[in-house]
Amino acid sequence: MKYLTQLAVALCISFSTPAFSQVIPVEPLTKGLFRTQQTMTILYERGDAELTIVTVMGYPGHFGLKIGDIFVKNQTAWMMRGITYRQKIKANVVILDSPFHLQGIDARSNSDHLSRIESVVKHYKERLKVPVWLFGHSDGSISVSEYLNRSDETRRSLVGAILSAGRDETRIKEDWKIPALVIHHERDGCDVTTFNGAKRYFARIKKVNTSHSEFATVLGGMSSGAPCSTGYHMYEGAFGETLGLIEDFIARHK
Repeated sequence: MKYLTQLAVALCISFSTPAFSQVIPVEPLTKGLFRTQQTMTILYERGDAELTIVTVMGYPGHFGLKIGDIFVKNQTAWMMRGITYRQKIKANVVILDSPFHLQGIDARSNSDHLSRIESVVKHYKERLKVPVWLFGHSDGSISVSEYLNRSDETRRSLVGAILSAGRDETRIKEDWKIPALVIHHERDGCDVTTFNGAKRYFARIKKVNTSHSEFATVLGGMSSGAPCSTGYHMYEGAFGETLGLIEDFIARHK
């Protein structure tokens, strides 16, 4: 119920542009011994969209999406679904569900995971015919940074990137050449996603990225439960504020 309440506040709903949901399996770019499984995704689509945000969630990264599901039981997914109803930008949202559990840099930087992100980005660029942004929350920020570190081709596949509540060890190796937003709650209590850690990796992004880089601080919300899976780390009670900061950045750089 608390997810529904936060979503209703975040939406600022306009029923003239509803987002329809559909679970869509995406084939891997190349098949091999460990690349036989499809990547399940859920698409929240609006008819007048001008961009798509592909979302890579934090631990465990695997949520067991099935054909016929209409939502993912995860706070980040609930929040990002809300952006499809906002009006400053007109965005589809795709939630990526890894076939495997993911935790830490090794799982997030391996070639299978990054290839799956690439296949999802390419699939939705072709399917929806609009540019793609990549959003990663918590461990998902590692997925985003490693995808952008990977090659010129992966960097060219995107028009922007958002790293949310990212891991302290997020690595920046290349000039991403696209607008990049780092967004973090100032009171994030998770010991591996600290506010100061986000400031440090943002400084590295700003130093090497020749496109625009920006840091946004979330101030509101509440503390509750485990600090790495609830409360400030998950923007609990601050969905609207968080989506507003994301929406504003994309609107200025789309």
